[in-house]
Amino acid sequence: MAFLELLLVGASLILLFVFGWVFLQQSLYKELDDSETLLQGIFSLVFAVSVNLVQLILFEILGILPYRIRWLNWRLDVLGLLALLLVAVPFYACYRALNSSRRCSRSQALVGATLCMLGLLWTLWRGAGQTRPGTPNAATLSTWDARILHAVSRVGTVGTTLIAILSGYGSVNLPYAYLSLFTRPVHKREIVAMETQLLQAMDSVANKKKRMVLKARDEASGKQDRATQRASASIFRRVAWSLQEPARMWASRGGESLSSLQGEVVALESLCRAIFAEVLELRSERERALAARTLLGHLRNLLGYLLSFYCLFRIVTSVRALIFGEDFKLDPASRMIGLLLRAFSGGHLKINTTLFSQYLTLFFIGFISASSLRGFLKNMQKLFSAVSGANNGAALLLILTELTGLYAISSVLLLRKQLPAQYRTIITDAIGGELEFEFFHRWFNSLFVLSAILTMLLFISQHQSSRQDSPADLPMWTKQTQSLRTA
Repeated sequence: MAFLELLLVGASLILLFVFGWVFLQQSLYKELDDSETLLQGIFSLVFAVSVNLVQLILFEILGILPYRIRWLNWRLDVLGLLALLLVAVPFYACYRALNSSRRCSRSQALVGATLCMLGLLWTLWRGAGQTRPGTPNAATLSTWDARILHAVSRVGTVGTTLIAILSGYGSVNLPYAYLSLFTRPVHKREIVAMETQLLQAMDSVANKKKRMVLKARDEASGKQDRATQRASASIFRRVAWSLQEPARMWASRGGESLSSLQGEVVALESLCRAIFAEVLELRSERERALAARTLLGHLRNLLGYLLSFYCLFRIVTSVRALIFGEDFKLDPASRMIGLLLRAFSGGHLKINTTLFSQYLTLFFIGFISASSLRGFLKNMQKLFSAVSGANNGAALLLILTELTGLYAISSVLLLRKQLPAQYRTIITDAIGGELEFEFFHRWFNSLFVLSAILTMLLFISQHQSSRQDSPADLPMWTKQTQSLRTA
């Protein structure tokens, strides 16, 4: 029987590994070389272990697998993820950077990567000596458990910072993306004006490049002619040309030089990229405004209001928790059931709160985990789309791998509060002991509110500036660009 249970655990990890591999190739980054198989394998392994941590929370609530198997799975997942985040990923990142520089041999790259990894571990351990999240039972822990707990606390702090910033941004960006209230009506002539400006800028770039070619050809032929004439001229003629050389150089500076043309081309190409991005944004905004008028658009708008209420609720509860503190003894599901019972029955209706809270917690955790992971991967997909083709996909994938693991560990530490008390013990045992979990929630609430406020101010400024723009106000050329074109 135990063999079948272990087989189920192994099969689950293999399926998650395959899903991570396919997800990477089909969604995130499609331009990795075949030689980057090891890099894809590292990402898929971190992805599988990270998702399995969240899956174990659901197994805990549903009672799937015996306690001993679940505890072993928890412990191996935590240890494996720490090893990947603190050893494997930093080592491979340093080795790949040193080996690709062509200044180090393979053995030197291995030694350098090992030293970098040891330096990271030393820094982590020195920082963990004064662990910010307190360990109430530190005196009773074994050396092994204390080290695991220190590593989890430091990794969890970094991951909580990541989650808080992304969640604060998402809580403001989600209503902005779903509600038609924030959709700016874009007229077709506005897009045509920007496209005309783009074509004019591209035409100017082409003309400048042609003039650069002609200028370089004229300068080369002029130098060759002067060299030929000097070789056949008399000595008095050579002296006269030498005296006239400063005057010719001064006259050429007053004209159009090759270096000035090259600078103008660089400036115009930068302008073309900016205008092209603006055209894409205007087209997307117009399509969004047209889609908002359809039935699906109205349903999406209704969903946006519901999600906006949830995001506003999260912001208000975070501010309230910062001011008045939180109750960590009662999980939110039980608290919600209790409030509903008191509101609708006046305290006369009594049900098994523990039973109902178990299933409500299952839904609550599943919703939070799925939406949070989806938002995280969606933001990472935008990042990869923005830098596609920049020859730095491998470095970004290593960063994404590290962030995914940090995100998973900190998610478990934050989700622990959402669980009833009987499900929290196994998480505490898996990470090596009791942490000051209140620290993670205070840290999360602080950064979450700060990130939400900054994002809100940014979107308000962007929305007001876009409202003020109109087709008549769109400048076809700035003074600088006009001077570049007429030069």
